[in-house]
Amino acid sequence: MRKVLRRIGWVVAGLIVVRVVIGLFVPALNINDVTTGATPEYPDIQPQRFAQPAAQVFDAASAVARATDGWEVTRDDRAAGVIEAVATTTLMRFKDDVTITIAAAEGGTTTVNMRSHSRVGKGDLGANAKRIRQFQVDLAKKLSTPG
Repeated sequence: MRKVLRRIGWVVAGLIVVRVVIGLFVPALNINDVTTGATPEYPDIQPQRFAQPAAQVFDAASAVARATDGWEVTRDDRAAGVIEAVATTTLMRFKDDVTITIAAAEGGTTTVNMRSHSRVGKGDLGANAKRIRQFQVDLAKKLSTPG
């Protein structure tokens, strides 16, 4: 039994060392809060702009959020243009907070901003950025599909 515990300890220590080394070479993995247009580590993650009216974009965003595996929509406020959800990670069951804001912009366009923030830990290994990117793909697809 003691031998097993010692091996587990070495495995955990090894994983910690690997995580620290990866974090040194990929600094973006050391953050746990990603916001469209506001996270320098992810310059590619920008707000989305759509030609459709805000109400239509809000409905599509709400539908995408509700259909996303592992997400529980906790607030769906059309008047405020805000959708909030809790995303639960598959492996470790961590809870991450997601906020999506939809606002009418100049010229009849609509802007969608998003924030994904881990409740626990100092680094998310890119999970929040991946979540935002996937939501953006799904929303663009939903809005480009008729009906």
